[in-house]
Amino acid sequence: MSKVLIGVIAVMSIIGYFLWNENSRLSALNQAFELRDQEQKEAIKTLQEDFKTQSEGLLEIQKRNNEIQLEMTRYLDIFKRHNLTKLAIAKPNLIETRVNNGTKKVFDSIEEVSRTIDGLDDNLQLQSVSE
Repeated sequence: MSKVLIGVIAVMSIIGYFLWNENSRLSALNQAFELRDQEQKEAIKTLQEDFKTQSEGLLEIQKRNNEIQLEMTRYLDIFKRHNLTKLAIAKPNLIETRVNNGTKKVFDSIEEVSRTIDGLDDNLQLQSVSE
C-alpha cells in the first residue's frame, strides 16, 4: 500500500511541477500581451488625435479656400464691369496704386496660407515601423 501511495505522490508531484511551469509560462505571455495591448491603445489614441488635428486643419483650409473663391469672384466681377484699359490711359497713377495694393494683398494672403499649411504637421508624431 505504501508503494502505491508513494507512486501516487510521485505522479502528483510531477503533474504539479509541469502545471506550475505551464502557469509560469502563461503568466509571462499574459504580461507580454498586456504590454502589447497597452502600446497598441496608445498608438491608436495618437493616430486619432493626429487625424483630428488633420481634419481640423483641412476644414480650416477649405473655409479659407471658399473665402478666396468668393473674393476672386468679386474681383472678376469688377473686371467685367470696368474697362481698365481706358481707365489706365486716363488715370495711370490711380490704376497703378490699386494694382500694386491688390498684388500685395494677394501675396500676403498666399504667404499666410503657406504658413498655415506648413504648420499643420507640427504637432504630428510619426509612428515607427517595428516588427
